[in-house]
Amino acid sequence: MYATLDDMTAAFGLDELVAITDRDHADAVDVPLVDAALLRASSEADSYLARRYPVPIASPVPPVLVAAVCDIARYRLTGGPASETDPILERYRQAIKWLERVADGKADLPGQSLPGQGSTAGVAFSTGRRVFDRRPVVEDEA
Repeated sequence: MYATLDDMTAAFGLDELVAITDRDHADAVDVPLVDAALLRASSEADSYLARRYPVPIASPVPPVLVAAVCDIARYRLTGGPASETDPILERYRQAIKWLERVADGKADLPGQSLPGQGSTAGVAFSTGRRVFDRRPVVEDEA
């Protein structure tokens, strides 16, 4: 998973997490429900990222990906109808749009190298002197 319950709490606050996950009216966060939503959101992110990057993404996970996964999970946890102007719906749409841009090569995932793009820092190439040429070998007739 690219985000945790702590990430969700930091992003949206404990009261909101209780409000969108407390199906049993226990006045507490339903941790397994949040974990399931984060797993689903991470998997959804992978479906976009896999077009350009090896998944799962290596740690440390870029903060922009953590935020996108949290926004997707939050949207999934609301479970009810949302108006077109709902900020939760808007943040979900922005997260998906960003993932699409990454998948299409219009945005990058910070701190992650694309396959085949290694660093060449500190590597120098040089050519040596020519050892052979095209002249035929002539034996000495002495």
